[in-house]
Amino acid sequence: MHIHTGFLGNRFWLWTGIAISLISVAAYAIHAPPHGRDGSTMVGYALGGLSGLLVLYLAWLGVRKRRYSASRGNRRDVVSAHVFLGLSLMVTATLHTGFEFALSIHTLTYMLLLLVIGSGIFGVSVYANLPEIMSRNLNETVIEKKNFDWSASEQLEYDLRELDRRLGRALQFLPDSVRAPVKGAIENTRIGGGLISILSGSSRGCATDAALTKLRGMTEAGGFSDDERTRLGEVMRDLARKRQICACLRRDTRYRAMLKVWLWLHVPLTSALVVALVSHVVLVFFYW
Repeated sequence: MHIHTGFLGNRFWLWTGIAISLISVAAYAIHAPPHGRDGSTMVGYALGGLSGLLVLYLAWLGVRKRRYSASRGNRRDVVSAHVFLGLSLMVTATLHTGFEFALSIHTLTYMLLLLVIGSGIFGVSVYANLPEIMSRNLNETVIEKKNFDWSASEQLEYDLRELDRRLGRALQFLPDSVRAPVKGAIENTRIGGGLISILSGSSRGCATDAALTKLRGMTEAGGFSDDERTRLGEVMRDLARKRQICACLRRDTRYRAMLKVWLWLHVPLTSALVVALVSHVVLVFFYW
């Protein structure tokens, strides 16, 4: 997604962020107090005040961005401001520290700021790239749409149910030795699970994959009649297709989780940052 045609397409905020960064760097470089550059100089206080205002403004923008009643253009402007001002905030806050760090509320505030900005950058990357990847993942797995009103995921879920029905009907014609793994594939295949399992998108432990692997080994070992081998071939093709669909849906579940998980970090970190910022300001003025 191109930066000037996607959801970061507002150039006003791009140039505003660049201007804030350049002016801050210039002021920091020009002002050279005798005791050294830090947050307690005139420029240091100015950069600190600017950084604090940016934090509060960006936090407010984050709340505003969640309002879906806004038009697409307004949401694009809000996201652009959020991203470009956030990047300039990293510059102003770093200069405000004077590159002096210690075990204190001031350094904690700065570290929280970096975590918030880092999680925000990850979120932008996710929203910029994942929708296209998600669409391609689903559409490339669909072979034929039975109903054009269905989404790709609905079609694949329907295909899974049909495959399970076919495998269930085939059970009665299969040799006793292969019924158990096929029945396990029907009854024990899961998509989703815990957060770690979802985010990994792994098919490890998949009952359908295990059944297919076992049937292939049994087929290669021989001992089946021609009729049984024909039926086993059909079952294995259905299992292979089911495994493909399950892998696709697991990836889709992983992508959808990634769209949400970053907010579980970004929002609490932002709240913690605002609290730390207030504490930082109170302490500065208390010891001023």
